[in-house]
Amino acid sequence: MIAEARRVVLESGATTTVECWGDAGPAILCVHGISSSRRDFTRLGEALASTHRVFAYDQRGHGDAETAAPMTLDVLAADLRSVADSIGTVAAVVGHSWGGAVALVGGPKIARALVLVDPMIRGAAGPFGAWDLRQRLAALKIPTTVLLAGVESVVAAGDLSQASPLVRVETLHDHGHALHRTAFERFAEVVREAVPA
Repeated sequence: MIAEARRVVLESGATTTVECWGDAGPAILCVHGISSSRRDFTRLGEALASTHRVFAYDQRGHGDAETAAPMTLDVLAADLRSVADSIGTVAAVVGHSWGGAVALVGGPKIARALVLVDPMIRGAAGPFGAWDLRQRLAALKIPTTVLLAGVESVVAAGDLSQASPLVRVETLHDHGHALHRTAFERFAEVVREAVPA
């Protein structure tokens, strides 16, 4: 399946590249982690292209996106909304790591479900700001699946203890932080379950 790529203007005026696999079916919007790009979701796009439309974009300062400060979660969530607006109805947002944090902040406003892959629930002060998203997890009103790494997870013990009853947690014990790659078949199955065709 050959993906279609196009430029999208963000709320700030900066631009990014959005890639799409599939011509019909529910839309899934994917958000990559730090030091990655939209290409992190190529395999998912190719696997689901016959039943879904899978979109992935480059976050600021990554891949083909322009670097535009600031890169706080609120600004990145606004970028997510801009990309979603260019797509139309979004059935689910899938986010890995830092992208999981962006999905948790912006996803509930644009999608019917979330899939968070070893998401950064808390972030220490740094170039992306500091955050604690435990209250957002507790307040979620849409079905959310959290896939946790069993080895070297970025999710601290207790981060999910107060999560909304709509949050389902699954730990992939033999896999690390990049479990969307190393446990790809299970990851793709979870996304399919979250967004039936």
